[in-house]
Amino acid sequence: MGRAFINALKAQGALLDDELVNDYLQNLGQRLAINSPEQNREFSFFIINANDINAFAGPNATIGINKGLILAAKNESQLASVIAHEIAHVTQKHLTRAFQANNDTNLVTLATVLAAILVSSSDPTASAALMMGGVAGGMQQQINFTRSNENEADRVGLQILSKSNLNPAGMVEFFEILQSSTFFGSESDIEYLRTHPLNSTRIAEAASRTPKVSWSTPNDSLLFQLARARLAIANSDNPTELQKNFLPEKNEKPAKTYARALLYMRLNKTGLAITTLEALVKKHDHLWYELSLAYAYLQNKNQIGALSIYKGLSDIYPGYLPVIHEYARALIQFGKYGACTQLLEKQLTETYNSNTYKLLAQSYSGQKQLLNAYITNAKLYAHEGLYELAIQQINSALQLPDIKPEATARLEATIEIYKKNYKIE
Repeated sequence: MGRAFINALKAQGALLDDELVNDYLQNLGQRLAINSPEQNREFSFFIINANDINAFAGPNATIGINKGLILAAKNESQLASVIAHEIAHVTQKHLTRAFQANNDTNLVTLATVLAAILVSSSDPTASAALMMGGVAGGMQQQINFTRSNENEADRVGLQILSKSNLNPAGMVEFFEILQSSTFFGSESDIEYLRTHPLNSTRIAEAASRTPKVSWSTPNDSLLFQLARARLAIANSDNPTELQKNFLPEKNEKPAKTYARALLYMRLNKTGLAITTLEALVKKHDHLWYELSLAYAYLQNKNQIGALSIYKGLSDIYPGYLPVIHEYARALIQFGKYGACTQLLEKQLTETYNSNTYKLLAQSYSGQKQLLNAYITNAKLYAHEGLYELAIQQINSALQLPDIKPEATARLEATIEIYKKNYKIE
């Protein structure tokens, strides 16, 4: 059910494609998860590319956070409070019990409809997936947690925050943000409040459970502010108008300087972006600044500068995929397919990552290694549960001229495995 849920979100293009921000969220989520009542449970965290303020716990300990919620949070403890709350929904079995009540409904269908519900508010076309009799209405009721569920998730979430050395006061602060109708409009406009009912009593109870000593715990991090800056700049519909919010000032915080450099890149002022980032890198040693500088060089067609930074970072962080993938894209852009293939093939023994396979297939194609490209794409689709597309890639490989008999036999066997294991006729 968890796999079907994630695959449905991917199929709808709902997931945010920013590896640095995704990695930040994963690390923050895992930091909280290891301090939850189920420390050995495997959680997965992802960002929905939607501006609605929403978050949810899905099947198999999958936790989604909307981009809009991250932008609404003012500091890391506020974001962490939402993640801890969703983790608590999982550990306290709130969603599981609701799913078990639907034991007469196909689980894959439930997961697919749930995914459609969660993205339909930001993507009207997704609502078509809800035309499945009474299933959608039942699923909507299941993700509307009761007040007792919410109170329990708040209590456990506060404990998780304290154990993780994150300021529990962030929960109360974020509740107050959600209730600030002057900032967001009416409460009915906030998707999160439809599935997580909130009232003044609940806020007061959360405040009373927050130990006074914990209010002095650090409530923010540089990485949160950098991640929020990346989302804010990329999300702006009017980057020109945004310039007034990022004017240079004396002794400004690095996150603001970083945001201004990203804004320059969005406005195609690459020279200003490079100047800003070069000065920032001289003052502060930070991976995200260096990656952005390399990308700015890339946009400015500075091959030597970009590849030099990427090569240096890949040596320091040999298995860190956000670095590896940006380096691979640069190598592809400059036609250095052999180096790209060598770089990416080293990552295949690690945890599966779809971007690794996508880039490797591009690199093989650039080298005219079409057989390898088709096979790599087939593996990608199979991992994503798109077995019909995987078989199409294998069939395309079988049509290549001069394919050797042993390769043909392996490919035909692969098709049979897909058909047998995944019941594709």
